[in-house]
This record gives sequence, structure tokens and C-alpha cells, in this order.
Amino acid sequence: MFQPGLSTKSLPSVTASGLVLARLQANGDWVKWGAERACPHPFGTLPPEVDSCEKWLNCKSDFLTKYLSKVLTDLPSCPCSYPLEAVYSAVNLRDEQQGKSFRWRDASGPKERLDIYKPTARFCLRSMLSLDSTTLAAQHCCYDEHTRLITRGKGAGVPNLISTEFSPELHYKVDMLPWILCKGDWSRYHAVRPPNNGQRCADNPTEEEYLSQLQEAKEY
Repeated sequence: MFQPGLSTKSLPSVTASGLVLARLQANGDWVKWGAERACPHPFGTLPPEVDSCEKWLNCKSDFLTKYLSKVLTDLPSCPCSYPLEAVYSAVNLRDEQQGKSFRWRDASGPKERLDIYKPTARFCLRSMLSLDSTTLAAQHCCYDEHTRLITRGKGAGVPNLISTEFSPELHYKVDMLPWILCKGDWSRYHAVRPPNNGQRCADNPTEEEYLSQLQEAKEY
């Protein structure tokens, strides 16, 4: 079974696009297989008296540690400002730390349900998979009404371990279901999936607002 970054040079008869698709599918099977065995919950069912969020937070394995490390290393950093042209089409943005450009697309549509998952965000971006992607992950970044990156708090985007481009269903299981199991307490969720601020953008929201959101999350 393929693993992220595994060489496919031994399969010359497959077309480039077909090979990429096959590799991504195999990677998806590998990620799902590893995740379900490394951390059977939230994929399984827990009795009501068990804190499902705590169970997820404490789920640690070499598999998940290595995959998350690869994700955090290979994904682009969030731009400090939302590129308004992304509203209309995908955009290419250069990441100086990575030394190359990445394609991004808007992630602010109705299906994203920002009102539920990112309540203070006005815009969001998600990086796109490419021919040289080594994981199935996508960077997810969210912005306020002034197009400034939200670096912390309940409106901040976090890396998606599985891109919606590859599998909306697997993305839901791996990235969204844990948030639901934590009952929307973003502070617990962010402890495992911290928002990206690789470009060292200005803190947003302010410290006062952030602490207010944190208190609200704890009292929920």
C-alpha cells in the first residue's frame, strides 16, 4: 500500500494524472486504515458517560504523530490577508518559507457553515492538492470582515488532515467530527490542531477579545 511520498517510478505504464489519482486513493486508504486503528474513536461509538472529546484529545500514536508532523511541515502558511480575487477563482500565492507557490481556493460558501464552525470569520481559504502533494492535507485559514487573518479563537482556521478535494466524507470523520465531539469547544480542539500563523501575522482578535472567547468556550 502506498504511503505519503512513496516513489511511483516503478509504474511507468500509468498516465501521470491517473497515477496521481491512484496514489491519492491509496494514500487515503492508508490514512483511514491508520487513523481507525490508531484512534478507533471518534470512528466508533462511545457510551454516553464517556467524554468523547477527552478520548480524542488523549488519542496518541506513532502513526498520527508522524502524519501530523508531515502535514505541518509540508503545508503552506496562511496569508496574512485574504486575497479578494479568490472569491471568483483559484489563486496562486507564493510561500516564501517553502520557496514555491501554492494554489488556494475560497472556502467561504454556504456548505462550509462558517456561522457554526467559524462564527467570527467572514472569509476562509483552503489550499489545494497538487501533483507533488505528499499528504492528503490542506491548510485552512479564516479572515475577519477586514480580510485580516484570524490567528486564534473561535473563528480561526486549522489544518485539515484530509482535504475536501480528496474526500468530503473522510474529511468530515477526521477533521469535523472531533470538533463536534468537543461540543464546539474550540479551545480543546485547537490544543491538538493549532491554527497556523507561520507568517507571524498580527494577533487577531485582540487579547481582550480572545480571553473573552476563551471564557465563553469554557462555560459552554
